[in-house]
Amino acid sequence: MSSIKHLKRAQIACSNYHYIKYSLPYFLNSMVNLDQHLIEFYAASPHLSVEDATYNSVKVLKRELDAREIKVCCLTQEQCVYPINIACEDDAIRERSTQTFMKTIEFAAQLQAPYAQIVCGRGYFDNPEEDAWKRSAESLSRIVDKASRYGVTMVIEAASYNTTNVVYDSHRMRRMIDEIGSPNLKGMLDTCAVAMAGEDIREDLALLGQDMVHLHFADGTPLGHFIPGEGKLPLIDYLTALDEVRYTGAIPFEIYNRLYDFEPEGTMKKCLEFMYQVIPE
Repeated sequence: MSSIKHLKRAQIACSNYHYIKYSLPYFLNSMVNLDQHLIEFYAASPHLSVEDATYNSVKVLKRELDAREIKVCCLTQEQCVYPINIACEDDAIRERSTQTFMKTIEFAAQLQAPYAQIVCGRGYFDNPEEDAWKRSAESLSRIVDKASRYGVTMVIEAASYNTTNVVYDSHRMRRMIDEIGSPNLKGMLDTCAVAMAGEDIREDLALLGQDMVHLHFADGTPLGHFIPGEGKLPLIDYLTALDEVRYTGAIPFEIYNRLYDFEPEGTMKKCLEFMYQVIPE
């Protein structure tokens, strides 16, 4: 019998991370097949390339979502594989990256997504981290200012140190949120990143408090972003910790692993089956 008392199945969100070898209509129809109506939308080619998309193309996407009664809890643009880096030493790359997030904010508002996700970029690892921090904070301040005008909240993900040398743990996330000091900047946790940083999720939740508003849920060793149950992370304990603080945000699956690209719907079904065993209603 599950010990979960407060988390609801309505908080579970699917995603298109592992659907990128399939068309956008295939993904949307898959959500219908699985009877899922809440998604985190991964904004990347071929489904939605932020740099190439237009107001009209996003309008069409919104119409397709509405036709299937699907809501977007968070718009997450690709910023790890693509050369998107708001802390980059190169001024041109940093400015282009910042402008890409400005477009993402416009599209998030158009899709009525309350959140847009952001990683704080990185500097060269042979240069001082504090220099990269300053560049990131300057870019992020501009981005959050625009987000506030569009009614969108940016959520910082503390990605692993493999990805960023700016915000790579929850303490640095707390520092960045406090430094920017905007109600339109919040934090999120990633189960793999929590494990990679060697953190205790309960300590993270206490540190972030009401500023922890979003989540990426996947298994790992500690990295990997596997289907729940195919890694070694204490996922049920993580969910119990969220339940203890009465977390009310979305719980999207981030199955960001090319192992699952050829059977995306079957993969998503297995993720849902895991959650349904843990979250009773």
